[in-house]
Amino acid sequence: MEFVITEHTHCDLISIAGRIDSYSAPKINQALKSLFNDGHHNLVVDMRDVAYISSSGILVFVNAQRQLKRQNHGEIVFAGISDLVYSAFELAGFHQLFEFFDDTISAVGKF
Repeated sequence: MEFVITEHTHCDLISIAGRIDSYSAPKINQALKSLFNDGHHNLVVDMRDVAYISSSGILVFVNAQRQLKRQNHGEIVFAGISDLVYSAFELAGFHQLFEFFDDTISAVGKF
C-alpha cells in the first residue's frame, strides 16, 4: 500500500494505492493523526487505486470521521471508490457516515 498527501487550499488530498488491510491500516491511522495534529481537518481520500479494504481499514476512517464530527472540525470524504470497496462500507453500515464522489475534482470542490 502506498499513499501520497497533497495539500490544497481548503483540504488535503490523500491518494491511496493497493490494499488497505490490518497491516496497512495503522500506517493510515498514523498519517491521519499527524494531519489532525497539524490542523488539517478537511480530507479527501482518493480510493481510485484501492482494490480491497478490510474491516480494520474501514474502522480507521470511521474513528477518524467520528473524532472530527465530535470536535466539529472538518470531515473525510472519498473520491473514485470502486463498487467493491464501496460495498464493504455498505455491508458494514458505514456508507451513511461519509460522502462519496466520483472523482477528486468534485470531492475537493466540496470544500
